[in-house]
Amino acid sequence: MSPSIRTVLTPAPTSGPPLSPRAYVTFYRDPASRLALLVTAITMCYAGGIAMFWFHAIYLDEGGPAISWVVHWLLDSSFAFVALTPALALIMPFAVWVARSVAPASNHLIPWLYAAVAGTAFALATTPGPLAHDLVVGRGTWVADQVTQAMGDPSAPLPPTADYPPLAAMAQQLGAGVPLYVALMALTVILLRTLLRPHER
Repeated sequence: MSPSIRTVLTPAPTSGPPLSPRAYVTFYRDPASRLALLVTAITMCYAGGIAMFWFHAIYLDEGGPAISWVVHWLLDSSFAFVALTPALALIMPFAVWVARSVAPASNHLIPWLYAAVAGTAFALATTPGPLAHDLVVGRGTWVADQVTQAMGDPSAPLPPTADYPPLAAMAQQLGAGVPLYVALMALTVILLRTLLRPHER
């Protein structure tokens, strides 16, 4: 069996090549790996996005433009989907190989080791997310202004919001991101098992 997401969902001995551009091409040659990337990106960016929307906009009182919470969540999550899917494409094969190198190929802990490695790596990749958000889609940016014109209320008064230094914002993102994204990555393992097993049978 060529290295792919299947080696995590249904652990079995394989002889995959070391990490290299060719290894990544081999990984994504399997349609199951491409499906896994899509499912994982949607789960991490949109399900994770609603959790992060609550954490940043409400719990940390960072606010946003004069748009509904649904539009705000979709805007932020779509930005994350575009920006972070390439990172996931690199993280997922790496996490497969790390999980399989730590546990024996027959060990059923492999899927959950994969979830822990991939979720933690994704959290690290999102650490500068608050800064990127404020530069591209945050309140006062061109994108946010266009969305407010189209789907919000440009005349609505904007309440004051909390402003955190960059290092604090990144630390908050990482602290919330590790448990959230590890849990969501475990959820994607369950989802992919459900999606792929009928095809394998």
